[in-house]
Amino acid sequence: MRVILKTKNYDAIGEYSDGQITVLKGSTISKKFGEYRHGKGVKTVRESKEYVNDNGILINDYTFKTPSAAAQFVVGYSVNGTLVWKTENGISLKEYMGEQNNG
Repeated sequence: MRVILKTKNYDAIGEYSDGQITVLKGSTISKKFGEYRHGKGVKTVRESKEYVNDNGILINDYTFKTPSAAAQFVVGYSVNGTLVWKTENGISLKEYMGEQNNG
């Protein structure tokens, strides 16, 4: 399922499947980054020229094991990924997962 994380500082598209999010190439990430929960692994990918160019654009897809790690990669600070990733209809991933479990 396609998910979106977008503000004036970043614009990312991902694919959610089996609890993981693949952030798709062409996504723009925030240039700022703090050391947080998923910091070491996320920082390594952010600094890799194989994945992110000098303009903060992802040049290859990258899969994160959790929505929160994928969100931190994009926004540059620790956030709850199930709240900030949205479906194309604007529904949070958390709400979407709740609907799937109750429906």
